[in-house]
Amino acid sequence: MKRPFAVIGFTVFLTIAFLFDKETGVTAAVLAGFAVALVIALFSKRLREEKVFPLFASSGAVACIFLLAVNTLCFSPLASYDGTVHRLKARITDEAVIEYGKFYYDAKAVSLDGEDVRFGLRLVFSESPDIRPYDIIEGDFAFYRPGITDSVFLNANLASGLVIGAYPFSDDCVVTEIPEDEKPFGMKIINMRNAVKRAVYRVFPDENGALAVAMLLGDKSGIPDGLYNDLRLAGIVHIICVSGFHLSVWSVFVIGLLRKLRLREKAVSVVAAFAVIGFMLLAGLTYSVQRAGVMMLSYLLANFFSRRSDSINSLGFSLLVISVASPHAMASVSLQLSALSTVGILLCNEYVLPEVRNKCGMNTKKGRLASSAAEWLLPSFGATLLIQPIMLRISGGFSFATLISNLIITPFASGAIILSVLATLMSFAVPLNLNIFYYPAKLFLRYIIGMSGFMAEIEPLRIGIGESYSFILTGVVLLYFAVAVFISIRIRTSAFAASAIACMLFFSGVFVSSFIQKGTTEIRVLDTGNGISVMLSDSGENLLVGCGGTSFSGEMKIGNALNRAGSFDALILPDASDHSSAFAVDLFKENRPRELVCDEMPENLQLLSEGCEIIPITDKYSTENFTVSFFKVNGTSLVLVENENISSLICPFPIDGYGQIPEHFRDADLVITRSDYPSDIAESAADFTVICAENRRGLIIQNELHSKGIPCAATGGCGDLLITAENGVMSVCRE
Repeated sequence: MKRPFAVIGFTVFLTIAFLFDKETGVTAAVLAGFAVALVIALFSKRLREEKVFPLFASSGAVACIFLLAVNTLCFSPLASYDGTVHRLKARITDEAVIEYGKFYYDAKAVSLDGEDVRFGLRLVFSESPDIRPYDIIEGDFAFYRPGITDSVFLNANLASGLVIGAYPFSDDCVVTEIPEDEKPFGMKIINMRNAVKRAVYRVFPDENGALAVAMLLGDKSGIPDGLYNDLRLAGIVHIICVSGFHLSVWSVFVIGLLRKLRLREKAVSVVAAFAVIGFMLLAGLTYSVQRAGVMMLSYLLANFFSRRSDSINSLGFSLLVISVASPHAMASVSLQLSALSTVGILLCNEYVLPEVRNKCGMNTKKGRLASSAAEWLLPSFGATLLIQPIMLRISGGFSFATLISNLIITPFASGAIILSVLATLMSFAVPLNLNIFYYPAKLFLRYIIGMSGFMAEIEPLRIGIGESYSFILTGVVLLYFAVAVFISIRIRTSAFAASAIACMLFFSGVFVSSFIQKGTTEIRVLDTGNGISVMLSDSGENLLVGCGGTSFSGEMKIGNALNRAGSFDALILPDASDHSSAFAVDLFKENRPRELVCDEMPENLQLLSEGCEIIPITDKYSTENFTVSFFKVNGTSLVLVENENISSLICPFPIDGYGQIPEHFRDADLVITRSDYPSDIAESAADFTVICAENRRGLIIQNELHSKGIPCAATGGCGDLLITAENGVMSVCRE
């Protein structure tokens, strides 16, 4: 068999990725299916001799067993700590990540209630505990499941191996500082990473340095909010997420430099292998870095023994190695994007580019020029196209900006990385004005920043599809791979023609799904405790009404909803109270809307609102897809959001009765109210009512309304509510 590791690795990868968020019964059923397939393959002489099918079936069965074992032996015992309080002693394993105004630390539990334990968890603090990596912290901690009320967030945590988190239950936490010379080797890696950051910032002290550090180390903490948003909208945020692209740039540079020094080929392989391992450690050993690192080390090992390395087989081997070490890693979105984009590049290089070269002909100047253009365009195009099923699922849209940006911006990232490294190294020897690498590096960095901002501004390049329809389109996209293979093998046409037909199917699916989505409105009521946070989406436009609440993870839920939406057009604040705007300041640090509609800003928000148009609340505010009306009562504003599908009345506080509000407010199809309901709710014309209240109170109110025969649901700590409306038909589900 030509590529056994490709069959094994990709079978394990796809099986776990598909089954990761499914019930145990589904995994057991799939395991039974693989077992039956294996028996059939072993009893069939033809299948047994071909070897591919038995290897596929046995790999799938092993993947299912891995997944069941991880869920039973690792995830379930840790999940049982949810909602309990224990005396925890833990060792911090990395520096703090600051998000949404909180400090997050990765840690390893040392003891629990005096008994020795060993498991990883995340500690969350509202204020910095003044602790360094590998110090020990001890105290009473409340345990919780990160993302338990948000399936997307929950699966992302589980994919990274994070099952349980904890936050201080009291103020008696004790920090034991460990002397620097007693800390493990990991501390040296952290110090080295910080030294690299300081060296880069010394040469590039502004956003150029932040971009260079992010591309070198994957550390995005210094990236300004506006730049990150531009990179995201331009579809090239992957250049600041260290992966195979960055490792390839580093490896090619090191190998080329060593060969220039005329080292023997075996010495080149050994030195380059150490350089690859060093880069992996500096970059933090993320799953995508591990995948690229194992592939590169496989190539260097084959080179050392003068063997020819097969890239697709090496990719399968890298996935197999990671799955054995961490089966849950197969569900990591970053690993999925990294693996599929690499497959796209390899398939283009192996099957499509040779045919293009043959058709172009290499004997003429025009043919050589066309071939060079194809070598530049097609791999990037193949990588971008192959990751679209995942991008559609996580972003609910398609962006032509991604295709264009990967052609005109991404190629300059490799030059920016190399030049930034050289400029930083040379800065130790010569003044900045004599540094021959400084100005080219700065030019490359400025080009990436400027072009990202330009591409982010071109809204027609982005097609909103919507989360519900993205699943349908994902199925269509997966079909185009099957069609391409069928056309190529059955009809015996060229891989180039098959790819062209597959691309036509993909883009037709994008436009059809986009057309269908035009008539759908999505309203997501976020479970942020006792507060109002409602996201309304239609045809790619997104409004957020309120960003308040009392939930510990409220800020993160709002941030996740905005990231899922992909764009943030307007924030409407009915008032400046915590119920409506508790998370506004921290929200603006991570995401910034184009427009802010309010009468009174929360404290400190004015300092962060630069670049955002401030619109005072009047009777009406209109956007392309929504009409928003306001009615002031008791110091706040009721918000009525209308479009052709649904009208929604959002109450930041429970009104006394419908008699005190205008008639067209009373006619809303959907009522979303905080904490309680009007005494005369039975007279409401609404088809459905949502109560935003925390935990037990929300469930009590929900039961009261059910007893009155009123269709309703409460957030109540049970998860976000998604209301979908189309042509007057409303559906409700809990996420």
